[in-house]
Amino acid sequence: MGDPSPTSSSTVGLRKAQAKPLTGGILGVVIGICIAVVLQQQGVWPLDQLSLFLLPAVIGLLGVLLTTIGRESAPTALGIMLVLLLAMGVWGGLGFTNFGEHGQLNGGCTAGATTPLDTTTVVDTSRGDPFLIDPHAGLDWNGTSPTPFRNYTWEIWVDIGGFPITVADGEESNDEGKTSNSGQVANVSAQATSRGIPIDQIRGVLMVGGYASTCDGFGFVKLVSSGFLETLIAKAAAGLALVLLAILLLVALTGRTRPLDMEAETVFPDDMPGED
Repeated sequence: MGDPSPTSSSTVGLRKAQAKPLTGGILGVVIGICIAVVLQQQGVWPLDQLSLFLLPAVIGLLGVLLTTIGRESAPTALGIMLVLLLAMGVWGGLGFTNFGEHGQLNGGCTAGATTPLDTTTVVDTSRGDPFLIDPHAGLDWNGTSPTPFRNYTWEIWVDIGGFPITVADGEESNDEGKTSNSGQVANVSAQATSRGIPIDQIRGVLMVGGYASTCDGFGFVKLVSSGFLETLIAKAAAGLALVLLAILLLVALTGRTRPLDMEAETVFPDDMPGED
């Protein structure tokens, strides 16, 4: 009989799975945005630079760490994500310069309002002490200008993340040459909707500004919510945040290793255990 033929066997080892910083960072950023929306809708803080950029950047960084530590490095993806998060964080951090900001009104005009919940002028409002508005109730308003504004344009905007988003604009003739005006709104939501401002499903603190002729300014208002997660926006943001958080934890805590085929080993029958 011939010599015993050698046989081959292979063993399977484990190695670290590839890091997923882009996945972790993107999930973290979206979770942060959802949290910012919930905080805004509950009247905790407006969607300014701090909440809409700095907060998501911080949570995005946590997502990167969760999906990178203990895994094989992915330098290109990690670098891209860190640059994006750094840019978001820097822009968001600039919001600290406006942390204690109060309302402003320039050009010699005045503006004030009264609701069943509050009475104020624009310059008395702030992020921490906004003008309280019941969206389902009425509002009385008044304003003055230093000179009659004739055939002038006006605009109303809402600040989102440090960027003014126009929600309404128009033109007025003021043929009578008035320098003061006032009015009553029976229902804030209905009046806003009729002017093309969709606040029926919006609550929380908002930075609202605008201009009329040579006057411009801004103030802070709070559309008071009647309960936790009252609006569809708040419910959707909270639900999405929970789902994405579960996905992030699943990605971070599972699949951290993967099979690694080891080099084949030659085994002769004479070397096998149990044989003389």
